[in-house]
Amino acid sequence: MTITVLGASGATGRLVVEQLLSLGHSVRGAVRKPEKAAKSAVGGVDLVALDLAAPDHRFAEVFAATEIVVNAAASRSMSRRQADLIDRQGIIAAVDAAAAAGVKRWIQVSMMGSGDPARLPGYLRATGQAKGAADVHLAASGMTWTVIRPPWLTDGAATGRITVGEQVPEGSLARADLAAVVVASLDVATTHNTCFEVSGGGRPVRESLMTLA
Repeated sequence: MTITVLGASGATGRLVVEQLLSLGHSVRGAVRKPEKAAKSAVGGVDLVALDLAAPDHRFAEVFAATEIVVNAAASRSMSRRQADLIDRQGIIAAVDAAAAAGVKRWIQVSMMGSGDPARLPGYLRATGQAKGAADVHLAASGMTWTVIRPPWLTDGAATGRITVGEQVPEGSLARADLAAVVVASLDVATTHNTCFEVSGGGRPVRESLMTLA
């Protein structure tokens, strides 16, 4: 089984790849510049090129023999144009291509407040709107889907404890804990066809995800 991670060279994507490889999964990392990412890539990951901002997305190699996709990609700019180009248009195109290629499962890292951008500060609302549109499109894709909406992310050590729900108090979350949520969602059935917010603290990761039932 191949798991393809979009945004595999990003701060969160790298941790997702590391955790998947540590569990023995076959991982393909989709990155904008494979030759650059290869210098810091975790051994064992197969890198392929994918520029979500490009007008001609080449998804055939990215999703070949893929059963599960993890989307950890995100625009690095706060501009409305970049958010719409990557977080909405790019991801929607990828979702459609994955469904057409026979991918069965898609786990999406979105952001807290993307279902209600009015909750977000002004500079994040364009990104929230774009991600929210992609989340809605994913839910109608026909794939088994999960949308994870984290708050402000930190580079601190994992705590192994999270709080989840349709809406949870704002706070922060270690990227390593977010990666653990992504990986646990692979086989925790309560995350299937579910959108939830997650923040730091609370119960152990898998125990907390089970409460989504």
